[in-house]
Amino acid sequence: MTLGTWNVNSLNARLEQVKKYLTARAPEVLCLQETKLRTEAFPREVFEPLGYKVWHAGGPGRNGVAILGRLQGEESFRGFPGEEDPQAEERVLAVNFGPFTVISVYVPNGSPVGSDYFLYKLEFLYRLRETLERHFDPQRDLLALCGDFNVAPEPLDVYDPELLEGQICFHERERAAFRVLLEWGLLDALRLKHPDRPGLYTWWDYQFGAFKANRGMRLDHILVTRPLAEHLRDSYVDREPRGWKRPSDHAPVITVFELPD
Repeated sequence: MTLGTWNVNSLNARLEQVKKYLTARAPEVLCLQETKLRTEAFPREVFEPLGYKVWHAGGPGRNGVAILGRLQGEESFRGFPGEEDPQAEERVLAVNFGPFTVISVYVPNGSPVGSDYFLYKLEFLYRLRETLERHFDPQRDLLALCGDFNVAPEPLDVYDPELLEGQICFHERERAAFRVLLEWGLLDALRLKHPDRPGLYTWWDYQFGAFKANRGMRLDHILVTRPLAEHLRDSYVDREPRGWKRPSDHAPVITVFELPD
């Protein structure tokens, strides 16, 4: 079973690329972030002929998350159940696929550091941890939390840690908030397979030849509970779509699991 996550930075702008990707790679489940579409505007008619069921939570602005699945599934929740989002942004969507659950998440960027939006980003990560605690057992449930977290967890995850230290997406307060997810019981799928490998970035600035020079950051992650990690066979960054014409500034992150029938 192949599971991926991809911040497409506007589905309207990247629609043909996502269609091309699904046709070529055919993952069983693909999470999308930053769709920039209202819920009802999602182009289901593009993906359903490819065999994908669509779940989407969107709204005005730059947010919006989706899950595309070739498996039978049912929406579990969206947002933080029982809570009001002070920003009224659609950034969390959970779908249950029977033996396992997938959550697509788009954590706020939080820029600039120290602003109210930065504090909202930190609060968002802590609220995400609280939602996991209420709905899942990390010792029992097969869960994958996938998406753009807008956090590079370790110095290994940025091209120049000294230069970027304290900047947005690589601030210690962000990294500490990200760690609370791991402390709850999640494992970083990519680092399970490549614990010390540098240069595994998922985001590159559009400017200054950043992608060609591989000056990037690893902001997109697939975090899994230990029961799901036991079935992990591979995890990698699929850089190819970042090199396509008019790409998203993010590349897909892919995991492969061997689940029992």
